[in-house]
Amino acid sequence: MTAPLIGLLDCNNFFVSCERLFRPDLIGKPVLVLSSNDGCVVARSQEVKDIGVSMGVPYFKIKDTVQKHGITVFSSHFSLYRDISRRVFSVMRAELDLIEQYSIDEAFFRVDVEPSAVASRLKYEVERSVGIPVSVGIAPTKTLAKVANGRAKKGTGIHVLDRSSWFKEVQAIPLAQIWGVGGKLEFRYKQHGIQTVADLLTVDSARLVKLFGSNGVRLQQELSGTSVLLLQQKHQPQHSIMSSRSFQNVVTDRSTLADAVAYHVRHTAADLRAEAQVTSHIRIAIYPSRYGDFVLRGGTREAILPIPTNNTLTLLQVAETLLDELFEAGVPYKKVGVTLLELTPVAGVNLKLFGAVGSSDDGRLMLVVDALNRRGGKEVVLFGSHLKNTAWQAKAEVRSPAYTTRWSDIAVVKTDSV
Repeated sequence: MTAPLIGLLDCNNFFVSCERLFRPDLIGKPVLVLSSNDGCVVARSQEVKDIGVSMGVPYFKIKDTVQKHGITVFSSHFSLYRDISRRVFSVMRAELDLIEQYSIDEAFFRVDVEPSAVASRLKYEVERSVGIPVSVGIAPTKTLAKVANGRAKKGTGIHVLDRSSWFKEVQAIPLAQIWGVGGKLEFRYKQHGIQTVADLLTVDSARLVKLFGSNGVRLQQELSGTSVLLLQQKHQPQHSIMSSRSFQNVVTDRSTLADAVAYHVRHTAADLRAEAQVTSHIRIAIYPSRYGDFVLRGGTREAILPIPTNNTLTLLQVAETLLDELFEAGVPYKKVGVTLLELTPVAGVNLKLFGAVGSSDDGRLMLVVDALNRRGGKEVVLFGSHLKNTAWQAKAEVRSPAYTTRWSDIAVVKTDSV
C-alpha cells in the first residue's frame, strides 16, 4: 500500500488578501498592512515586494516610498483576519478527512488519493467559498510539502513534488531554504560543511545525532522522503494565552492603565473559555518606552491562583492587585500586557476539591457575556472598564471596517435600477 502524502495549503499574502477581499479595486495594486500601533510592515502584496519594501521596516521610514508609488496602507485588523481564517479552515474540514492547522493562514492535510486532483479541488473550493487566493503543495513529508508550497506560489498555485524529481535537485538546493533552518542553526550546519540538502542527506546519522541531536536526524529523514513529523489530528490546547498592546501616547495615570489591563484580562479570559480551559497563574506587565529616562522602570508581577478559573471577574480582581504593586506615579507607560499560564482543561479540574463556591452561577454568567459579545460583534458587556479606552488604545489610523463581525460594517452594494 502506498504511503499517504502530505499537503500544505497556504493563503497568499494573507493579511493583504483579507483586505482586498472587500476592496477588489486594490487587486493588482500595491498594498501593505502595518503592525499593532501602526509601527512596522507585517504584510506586503507582491507589488510592494517588487518595489523593494522590506518586511518589518518601520512605517515612518517608508512614508515617502508609500506616497511615491501610491501604496495603499491598512492598520492591522486581527478580528477580520481570524474570521477569514476560520472560514478557510472550515472549507478544508469539509473537503478533507484530516487537517492540522499550523498557523492563522496555513494547514497541513493528508492526501490518500490522486494528489493533483485533490490540490485542484481544494484550491477551487477555498477560493470560491472564501474569496482569497491560496497555494497548495503536496509531497511525501511535511518538510517537502513546505518546499512544494513555495514552488506553488511562484507558479500556478499548485505543485506536487515527487521523490524522483526531488532527488535530482538536492545538490543545488541550499539548506538555508528549508523550513526550520535559518539563523544560528544555518551557521552551525555550515560550520560542519553541510551547506546543501545533498550534503545533509549524505551525513552519517550517528554524526548527526552527535552534532544536532534528534532534530538533525528528523530533518534528514524528512528531506529523504520519510515522513516523521506526523499530522496532529486533535487540536492541541494552548499552554498560555497572552494579550498585549502598545499605546499610541504615553500613559501616566493609574485608572487609564487599569482600563488597559482590564481590556486584556477580558480578552484572554474569553479566549480561555473558548478553549474550555482554566488558569492557575496570571502575569501582568507594564512598560515605559524603550527610549528615554524611564527605560528601566516597569516590569511584571505574577500570582498563583488558589482555585483554577476562567472567570473574568476573578482574574480582574487579581490583576488590579498586581497593577497596584507595579504602578509608579509619574512614569510614562507605553505598553501593557496580560498572560495566563498553567492552563488546564476544564474537564480535568475538580473544582469541588478546591471548595469553589458559586462557580456554576459564575460560569453561566460568563457564557451569557460571551454570547452577547459575539452577537454584537464587539464588546457589549465590559467588566472592569474605566471608560478610558480612547486614552490608551493603539494607533490604527487606517483600519478597515469589521466587514464580517459587526452588523453596522457589512459592506453595501449599490446598483443602478434596471
